[in-house]
Amino acid sequence: MKAVAVIGYKGSGKTRVAEALIRELVERGYRVAAIKHVHGGLKLPESDSARLFRAGAGMVLAVSGEASELLERRGMELWEALSLVRSYDYVVVEGFKSQFPGYRIVAARSPEEALSLGGPLVLAYTGPVAALGDVPGLQAPVVDVVREPERLADLVEERAFEPPAGLDCGACRYGSCLALAEAIARGEAGVEECVARRGDVTLVVDGREVALNPFVQRLVRNVLLAIVRSLKGTPRAPRSVEVRLRASAP
Repeated sequence: MKAVAVIGYKGSGKTRVAEALIRELVERGYRVAAIKHVHGGLKLPESDSARLFRAGAGMVLAVSGEASELLERRGMELWEALSLVRSYDYVVVEGFKSQFPGYRIVAARSPEEALSLGGPLVLAYTGPVAALGDVPGLQAPVVDVVREPERLADLVEERAFEPPAGLDCGACRYGSCLALAEAIARGEAGVEECVARRGDVTLVVDGREVALNPFVQRLVRNVLLAIVRSLKGTPRAPRSVEVRLRASAP
């Protein structure tokens, strides 16, 4: 899964940019998922599923032959959302301008806005600022998403990468997910250096893989191996251990 974020201030046209990019990638045959950062509570539409959610249901899953909708009564961090969509080819994230550990597309209304959101992870600038042509000081191409969405999709195809887990565990040699992402963008590292993603302990909860920092991986590994080795009939040095746990109802 490769991912890119569309960032910008309110009213800069982020959603329009994300829509155009998703449409172009889908037309190229990719499976694309989207994640949107919502400030405050969700503004639910007047649908039957939203009515059930407002009534107090912990989870509402609306299903049809063409699409499904999931409402769940729990918050979610960016790293959790990314882990849910890792089976897709591309993920377009709208928002999370200070947190996303990967390339960003900046939607800006003015050169000042564009410059304020600059940095080594900016893949391109777009939005109303593209009508101004070349803007001094910008270190990434300016693309008019209305007239040339294919050029924006080309950049994403060529340069987007799978982002680190986003846990900021500090265990890799770069010390943070953002620093590792910058190194990947420079061609000096790969996502395999993300310790949370390459560990030998995998946790899957209700079908969702959960990234674990190295401390938790070691803890789970050592406890499970100690239990296994204490059981009769098990090898002293097992090559792999699989545990399936059915949690009791709350």
